[in-house]
Amino acid sequence: MSFDRIADRYDATRGGDERGRLVAEAVAPRLPGQRLLEIGVGTGLISHAFAERGRSVLGVDLSARMLAQARGRLPGRIVRADAAALPLRTATVDACLAVHVLHLVGDPDRVLAEVARVLRPGGRLAVVGAGQHAGRSDVTAVLRDLNEALRAERPRRDRPELLLPAAERCGLRLVEEFSFAREERETLTPAEACAQIESRVWSTLWDLSDRQWATIVEPAMAALRRLPDPNRPRPAGRGSHAMILRLVDAAGAPPQR
Repeated sequence: MSFDRIADRYDATRGGDERGRLVAEAVAPRLPGQRLLEIGVGTGLISHAFAERGRSVLGVDLSARMLAQARGRLPGRIVRADAAALPLRTATVDACLAVHVLHLVGDPDRVLAEVARVLRPGGRLAVVGAGQHAGRSDVTAVLRDLNEALRAERPRRDRPELLLPAAERCGLRLVEEFSFAREERETLTPAEACAQIESRVWSTLWDLSDRQWATIVEPAMAALRRLPDPNRPRPAGRGSHAMILRLVDAAGAPPQR
């Protein structure tokens, strides 16, 4: 799934530089080594935060327009490429980062195999997936119900119960799961939430059928419009779920570094 359509407003709708900083703070201590590859680097928000911490970063993405935004943050460190066919030699990176991307790729198993190929022995992969709104409000209650209904229609392929068996087949073994805050101070009004849905800001809304839009999305927008004080901000900070996987040798034991 290409993010060309959202490139010009991606940073503004995905937390901006603060989001990159929060991800790096949570994940960087768990990824040893110097050379980091990010698949689905997008506009470079997260890789830039890692680069500021002294990491040698390389980012790949399919979207030319997203990479155009990333060029200023990561000059000379990005390439347009498919994560299922990485333009890297075998065993040449210390760690890999996949943030909100594995549910979008056409063949997650193939992508995991490519990540395992380019990781050095003992290298680690951080997979950051969907979380939920941490703030409890009438707005986030509607959004949670909407997301659950959409996932029931199309289960995400980056769910641990689906992803971990595929990762094991590639020699990637889970070593840690944790959650962290994705935004620190986010608020959202009913009117803003409804406008985000109507303009299809989120990729989960991009390719819905007319039936899905009418039966799932429109009732959610109607519920938001019925809420009192449509312009009063509600707490809406979000969290993310993360998994750290380590490349193991053929015998199943962690390789020596």
